[in-house]
Amino acid sequence: MHIEYSKSLSVDERQHIVNEVLRHDRAPVGVGMPRAIGLSARIKDTLVGGVCGRIEKDRLYVEYLWVDSRFRGQGIGSNLLQAVESAARDGGCVESQIETLSRKTARIYLARGYRVTHHLCNYIPGLTLTVMTKELGESHIVEC
Repeated sequence: MHIEYSKSLSVDERQHIVNEVLRHDRAPVGVGMPRAIGLSARIKDTLVGGVCGRIEKDRLYVEYLWVDSRFRGQGIGSNLLQAVESAARDGGCVESQIETLSRKTARIYLARGYRVTHHLCNYIPGLTLTVMTKELGESHIVEC
């Protein structure tokens, strides 16, 4: 058998690989595919902020939360975070997880009820990844 290796992937090939890994990893615990969730903030049809993530079983994973630098400090990010948490809670989520490479951003999440679960030093050379969680409802999550 001859196997040919390539140094590139198409968008469809990449998505196929991601989907197969997700299916494989989640099958033993009966967790299906992640469900995407996202919200936006606009001023006169101009995107000024947004949040996107995924829901897996009963946990919200906030992947990206962004506010245009011209509009920061006005509560847009806090409102987006609160809205995505509320939507996730309504969908049965009991916990939210968020990660950041910014110490300043970590302090903002702490003020909004998140707690640090761990740090991964030098995640990207010179940057520490901070992983944080927040309970959204009655938790049925088993400790490792």
